[in-house]
Amino acid sequence: MESGQSQNIKDWAYYDVVTFILYQQFFKKPHFIIDRRAEKKIKVKGSREVLNRLILKIRDISYLFDEGKEEEFIKQLATKFNIRVKDIYDQYTEKISNLEEIQKEDRNFMMMIALSVIVSYFQKRSTESTHKMLKEVVNTTIDTKLFTKALELLYQKADVDLYLLQNLTTLMKYAKLTKIEISDKHIKKKKEKVIKKIILESETI
Repeated sequence: MESGQSQNIKDWAYYDVVTFILYQQFFKKPHFIIDRRAEKKIKVKGSREVLNRLILKIRDISYLFDEGKEEEFIKQLATKFNIRVKDIYDQYTEKISNLEEIQKEDRNFMMMIALSVIVSYFQKRSTESTHKMLKEVVNTTIDTKLFTKALELLYQKADVDLYLLQNLTTLMKYAKLTKIEISDKHIKKKKEKVIKKIILESETI
């Protein structure tokens, strides 16, 4: 039954573009969370199932997109990702307003824009959650200004552990949406590592 479902989903017209948007700078088959540059990966049990469940959620409402009901499609998609509908639809309309007519006729391209807006917004919120989580731990030893500067230094260095932590945070949020249980052991270990780096960076400022 699972292999049949897998075959069916791969035959879906938008499968390639949807997996591309969901996987990029985040996930590598069969079950690895990667950093932004794909230099390092962490094997996370259940991550593949989470991504597959998300793809199915998108496929289940894609008929709205095929019927030209982009606004309703995005509304339902935003609801599935538990984010504000208006913000997402405004971003979508702004992006497509600059497109050529021939681009608007490419349904895969339009799907890519719709989904990228959703995923980008979701990942931004995950990044904010990561920063809040880190700040809460070092709050008693580092003030907000110093924390922000130390974090900026890690971003300037394109720190692999920081990006992995952000992607693990995103995975945990995706898991919550899909109701699939993922162990938090990876995120705990990576958080401890990033916190040590933040403290070290703060001592150089």
